[in-house]
Amino acid sequence: MPPLHPKTMNDEGGAKSKPRKPKPTTLTNSHALFNSTIRKPFLKQILFTFLLVLALYALFNAFFNPSIDTSSSVSLAAGIATVKYPAVKVYLYDLPTRFTYGVINHHSLARGGSRAAGDMSSLKYPGHQHMSEWYLFSDLTRPESERVGSPVVRVSDPEDAELFFVPFFSSLSLIVNPVRPAGSVPEKPPVYSDEENQEALVEWLERQEYWKKNNGRDHVIVASDPNAMYRVIDRVKNSVLLVSDFGRVRPDQGSLVKDIVVPYSHRIRTYPGDVSVDKRKTLLFFMGNRYRKEVMREGRFVTHSSKF
Repeated sequence: MPPLHPKTMNDEGGAKSKPRKPKPTTLTNSHALFNSTIRKPFLKQILFTFLLVLALYALFNAFFNPSIDTSSSVSLAAGIATVKYPAVKVYLYDLPTRFTYGVINHHSLARGGSRAAGDMSSLKYPGHQHMSEWYLFSDLTRPESERVGSPVVRVSDPEDAELFFVPFFSSLSLIVNPVRPAGSVPEKPPVYSDEENQEALVEWLERQEYWKKNNGRDHVIVASDPNAMYRVIDRVKNSVLLVSDFGRVRPDQGSLVKDIVVPYSHRIRTYPGDVSVDKRKTLLFFMGNRYRKEVMREGRFVTHSSKF
């Protein structure tokens, strides 16, 4: 019977075993295993990175309107997209004094103050919850040196304007005459009429060239009190209305599509917390369901109390 492992003869005649392949060492096996386990995740990582970049590119193209002005810039820093829009160009109407400082003067007179003589621009607006109309007016009348970096640029030429701001103090006008207790008789008839001022304002606007141009659609009017501008709301409903809510505005007069809800800001500095609010650039506020208790007075609704 031949041997299982036949021998071969060497030059010296001695027997020589058939050469065998060396067994792989433990180190060789580990190296191969390492290469096989590392290569796949590495390829997956490259593929994932490529898909992420592609997704971000598609996201930017889908959500950032290409019609935005070329002066806009989009930057990506630390994985967060930031959009910088060009400043809005606003023309501030030079309204007759009766619609601005004249309202402040009448509010003071109705409470025992003295009549302002001459220039009334030094009059102080009485603080209350609808001071947004005063803050916006004050911002636009500041010197340009104090408005550097503002998202709103005031323009002197209406041809350059994107929006037209109408600085009528509509909420203050509403409360010029103090509310009388039901059934009481006033000592003398009021000399100020909010309804007359509303109608006079709209008549003035309807004579303006740029109001006629777009039927008021690019005009901004503050009506933050729920009853502000109620007498003429149908004549200014095309405008951008700054409101506190839509409780007394019909769907054909106002909506979230064209109008803006302005938060109350008259008590913002009375916040007693440990975190200062002076340097905050964003004012957050609650916008939810609300219920009003209404009473009828002098032919119109007046808020008696409210619950949020």
